[in-house]
Amino acid sequence: MKYITTNQLLEKFRHKEILGISDLVQVIKDEFNVNVWIEEENEDSIDIESLADDTNLIHQIEHSRDDRKSGRVYDHQAGLEYLRERIKEFERGQNV
Repeated sequence: MKYITTNQLLEKFRHKEILGISDLVQVIKDEFNVNVWIEEENEDSIDIESLADDTNLIHQIEHSRDDRKSGRVYDHQAGLEYLRERIKEFERGQNV
């Protein structure tokens, strides 16, 4: 694989007229006799590297796995019932 410095690249393109990205791609193909493709970043995609470095998120995932293994995961209706029960317990504690 060949490498080129920024200055060398600028020197090669100094006298070329480049109007847009497609022109730049064509000049690179012609000048270096290579195939060029541009991969667009999908703004909706997930940044896996950032997620992998997020220790808080990893802790939440591990806790969620433990909850699932222990049967502490609720569907919609069971979750509402659980919250209602917790509110009642809290309110009873406030009235004491």
